[in-house]
Amino acid sequence: MQIEKPILAIDYGEKRIGLAISDSKGIIASPLDVLTITEKHGIDQVLEDILLIVDEYRVKSILVGMPQELKKTYSKSIKKIENFAKKLTDLTNIPVTFQDETYSTIQAQNMLLSLGQNTKSSRKKIDMISATVFLQEFLNSNNKEI
Repeated sequence: MQIEKPILAIDYGEKRIGLAISDSKGIIASPLDVLTITEKHGIDQVLEDILLIVDEYRVKSILVGMPQELKKTYSKSIKKIENFAKKLTDLTNIPVTFQDETYSTIQAQNMLLSLGQNTKSSRKKIDMISATVFLQEFLNSNNKEI
């Protein structure tokens, strides 16, 4: 299956959703935003926010991070991610692909630490960078023949 660009990467979490976007050539991933889920701003509003981003950036494909390690441990999370992806597909009519996001959060934390930033005060940045990490890994693996 050929993935069209630009690609929106989504690091789904119950409180925060990290977003990253690829360039139109599918070479570089860039951090985009973090959407926060609250009582007043629930998942339906977050989906509407994503729809606006999809339109603004002319997104052609969506990549959703999925934990692969210890699947039994993450079975509840996996179900929530799959339900979220289904809602996203129904709303946007854009194909959703899942990408292994194992260790992307750790990589994001390490990046921030290497820049001298405190990871506790940078939780929002971590989610956004995590999405960027697994999007870049995806782009790299799909550009090997270039």
